[in-house]
Amino acid sequence: MSMLIASCILLAFALAGLVLMASRHRRTTQAEIDARKRAEVLEHENRALGAKLHVAVEEDKKKVGWLDHQEQEILWLRAELEKRPKITRKTYKILTLGVKATGKTSLTLKWANPLIDLGVLAGTKIDRYERTVSHVSQKDVVIEHVFEVGDWGGEHIVDAQQELIGDEIHGLLIVVDLGGKDAKKVEPGRIQEQLQEFQSQALKYFFGPKTVASCKTVVLFINKSDLLSGTPLEVEEQAKKLYAPLIENLMKYSMQLDIRVFVGSANFGHSTHLLFSHFVERILPKHAYDSQLLQRMVKDFSEAPKAATSEKTIPLPAVSASSEPPKLSRVN
Repeated sequence: MSMLIASCILLAFALAGLVLMASRHRRTTQAEIDARKRAEVLEHENRALGAKLHVAVEEDKKKVGWLDHQEQEILWLRAELEKRPKITRKTYKILTLGVKATGKTSLTLKWANPLIDLGVLAGTKIDRYERTVSHVSQKDVVIEHVFEVGDWGGEHIVDAQQELIGDEIHGLLIVVDLGGKDAKKVEPGRIQEQLQEFQSQALKYFFGPKTVASCKTVVLFINKSDLLSGTPLEVEEQAKKLYAPLIENLMKYSMQLDIRVFVGSANFGHSTHLLFSHFVERILPKHAYDSQLLQRMVKDFSEAPKAATSEKTIPLPAVSASSEPPKLSRVN
């Protein structure tokens, strides 16, 4: 009996051992399966990272190639620039002044750039504009000749006088008008106000020794000629008659300065194009003309009314050099 119990106990231990071994075997098998799956996932991720690394390396190679190409292009451009002649600037200053709302800014921009939109202009204290006039080559240097136009607001004439005293001015443009803002007819009171502003005593401050020494021309522009009726010659005669006292006072300086009177309209473009050619003719040295400038001046003078061109003009030189179109830019 005891032998039977012992056998049963041994059998029970043996079965328990087998069960334990089977359980361990199943766990080991599952672990191996999980490990293989994990290995497969890692392998897939490794291949993906390898592909990304390959793309990154190729991109780096391209970027290095681009940088090399850009560096070569920069070196080429630098070499080309060194071959080009150096550009120097010669600036000529023109001052525009007059009482408020005479149309100075409109006139300044109209002769400097006929395509300007006058509807967006506003009154200012002082604006400066640069107009490239010509490019002339001299050996390995290109000289850019530029008009710098100072446009003083009407209420700042005293400040403009200070500029006349302190700076070298090559041209002076005095603007008067026949009527105030939005005028429909000639306004005698407005004309008297401007005659008073530019009376003989006041003009002495504008034509000091420095101005007389440097200024090549003084232009009186009687604006808003559209308020008068008649032929261009009749309109010019009427406008000059209304401003006869001012013209007479200006002509007192005609032995020292070139004095010119133009009658026109900034809003309608009457005679405004002649200002550019006149300033060029009187201010710019003849060796500074290029072919395009010469063509522009010939065109302007050919289109000018007889009354506006009746005075003697300086002959234009023949020039064969080519040039770029003139530019207009505001000076900040």
